[in-house]
Amino acid sequence: MSQRPPFDWHSAQEYLEDLLPEEIHKLEQAGHAAPPTRPTIGPWVAQLVDVLIYALRPRRALEIGTSTGYSAIAMGRALQRVGGTLTTVEIDPQLAEAARQNISEAGLADVIEVVINDANEVIADLTESFGLILQDGNKDDYLKMLPRLVELLEPQGLLVTDDVLFPVMQIPEEAKRWQYALGLYNEALQDHPGLQTVWLPIGDGVAVSVKLDR
Repeated sequence: MSQRPPFDWHSAQEYLEDLLPEEIHKLEQAGHAAPPTRPTIGPWVAQLVDVLIYALRPRRALEIGTSTGYSAIAMGRALQRVGGTLTTVEIDPQLAEAARQNISEAGLADVIEVVINDANEVIADLTESFGLILQDGNKDDYLKMLPRLVELLEPQGLLVTDDVLFPVMQIPEEAKRWQYALGLYNEALQDHPGLQTVWLPIGDGVAVSVKLDR
C-alpha cells in the first residue's frame, strides 16, 4: 500500500480557514468575553455542528455550557432555517446575560432559550427529548452527565462533545484535572453500548456520538 502524501497540519488549517463561511468568522466576537478556561467551540466545530443540524433537522436541540453564546448563535442560525429550537444552559449569570444580549443582537431570541442554572439540575427535570445535544459545560461533569444525556437523546440523535483532546493538550494549570476527566469520558464513550462514536481532531477535539436504536 502506498503511503499518503504528507502535508503540514498548520498550512492545512490556514487553507481550510479560508473556506469557512463569513458568518462563522463573524461569530468570534461572541466569544471574546469568555475566560480562558471557558473556551468556546471555535469555528471548526461550529461549522461541523451546523452541517449536522442541516442533515439531521432536529426539532429540539440542547446545549450544556452557553458561555457568551458563540455556539448557541451558530446552532440557532441553522436551527432557525430548519424549524428547530435550542435550549442552552449556563450556570454563570454574568456569562448567561452576555449570551442573551449576543443572541438578541443576532435576531435569535425566538429560537434560543437561555436557562441560568446548574445543568445537572436542569437535565434531571427535562421531559422532552432532543435530536442533538452539544456538551461543552463543566468538564468535571462530563462523565456524570453522560447517562442522562443519552436518555434525553432521540433514537439516531447526536451527542456532540467538545474538548475531547484535552488529555493530550497543553492547557492552563488550573484546568489540568480536566485532562484526567476527559480521558475517563472518552473511554466511557468508547465502551457505551448505546452509542457509536467518532473522534475528530478539529478545534480542541470533538466527539460525535449517535444513539443506536436498540
